[in-house]
Amino acid sequence: MTELTEFGRLRTSGLTKPLPRAEMARRIQAFLDANNVCVLATSRDDVPRATPIEYYSRDLVLYIAASDQTKIRNLSGNPRVSVGIYNTPCTDWQNWYDVRGAQITGVAELLRNEAQPEAYAAALEVYNWRLYREAAGFAEAPHKTIFIRVIPGKIEFRDLGLMREGYAPKQIWEAEDA
Repeated sequence: MTELTEFGRLRTSGLTKPLPRAEMARRIQAFLDANNVCVLATSRDDVPRATPIEYYSRDLVLYIAASDQTKIRNLSGNPRVSVGIYNTPCTDWQNWYDVRGAQITGVAELLRNEAQPEAYAAALEVYNWRLYREAAGFAEAPHKTIFIRVIPGKIEFRDLGLMREGYAPKQIWEAEDA
C-alpha cells in the first residue's frame, strides 16, 4: 500500500476549524482581487443561464459591466444569483495547496447611470473601465453600460492551502444580516 502524502493526511484528517471572520473576509477579498473572471448564473422561468464574465470587487461585493442582454432580462425578473470563481485548476496532481475557489450566492442589483447616478459612479470607481475603453478607442467613461452589483449573502470559499495552517479547506462566510 502506498503511504499517504502530506496532502493526503491533511485531507483525510477531518479539519473543521473556521478562520476568524475578519481574516476569512480578508482572504476572500484577496482571492477576488487576484482573479477577475467569474461565471454568473441567472435564471428566468426556470431556465438557467451561466455567463463567463469579467468582474471587479470591493468589500466582497462584485461589480460586473453588462449590456442589455439575456442576463439583464433574467435579473430584471429574478435578482437571485450564483457566482463561481476559481483559479487555474490543478492539473499535475502536485500543487493541491494552490487550489482556490468561491461559490457566491446573493442578490444582484442593476445600476443604470440615469436611474442611480451615485451608485453608478461608485461602480465605475471600482470597475476597471479605463483599460477596456482605451483599448476600444474611447476616452470617456461609459454611461449606457449597465452595472450588476452582486451583494453576497453567502460565500463558500475553498482554499486547500488552509489545511497547512490547521483550518478547514472550506470556509463559509455569511452576511451578518442573513
